[in-house]
Amino acid sequence: MSANPNDRPLTAQIDKASPLPYHYQLREIIRREIAASRWQRGDQLPSENQLCEMFQVSRTTVREALDALVNEGLLTREKGLGTFVADPKFLETWSGSAIGFSDSITQQGYLIETKVLELTTVPASLQVCRQLNLSMSSEVILLRRLRYIMKQPILVVHSYMPVKLFPDLHKVDFATTSLYQAFRTAYDTPVWRVKRGIEAIAADETIAVLLHLVPGFPVMFIENTAYTRDGTPIEFYTAWRRGDKSRFQFEYSLPQPNG
Repeated sequence: MSANPNDRPLTAQIDKASPLPYHYQLREIIRREIAASRWQRGDQLPSENQLCEMFQVSRTTVREALDALVNEGLLTREKGLGTFVADPKFLETWSGSAIGFSDSITQQGYLIETKVLELTTVPASLQVCRQLNLSMSSEVILLRRLRYIMKQPILVVHSYMPVKLFPDLHKVDFATTSLYQAFRTAYDTPVWRVKRGIEAIAADETIAVLLHLVPGFPVMFIENTAYTRDGTPIEFYTAWRRGDKSRFQFEYSLPQPNG
């Protein structure tokens, strides 16, 4: 039987002489203890009264610290049971580089698994035609995938590509190869720029079943168009991502002055 993590000595205490608010200090202490694996995913934290005694602070201070970490997604509360370390949220960075889901997640050390739901050729819809600059008589390749991180279904994505640009794409094993990797290696057509939109919606029954959710559960709906260096659109996708398992980070910078 493993030792209770709450029995181990704390690595830090609140500095009463510091100008930083007590609730801020407590929040950061708890964050560091989780990062150091004192409290791991699913572990229960001490009660509010216990935390008050451990850190010699008021209950208001403890609640402010815990509320901030719950809102951040690092902790979760279960009514009548207590406060627990939440399952991790998988971070995807959206920065100036045109990077795909697989690249962003694997760079953090997570293993992605992919289930191909469908790979076929279909007539392009009006929306797809507009995003890919195609005529209404065009056909596109439809690739539907379910992506997993740590064995958890996280993302459903429907990708559309012009048939004329990617002959024999159906021969690629997308269970082991990412789409953007195939663009780079098999077709020498790297993605140079992407345009993305994101909004929160309620999962319909089909998406809920795939992501192991109840219908109506909040998910992030993403639309993305990928372009080559010369501005040619080569992929349009729609995706549904679990909102409770996701965190997005945006990076921006001012343009560099000429010369």
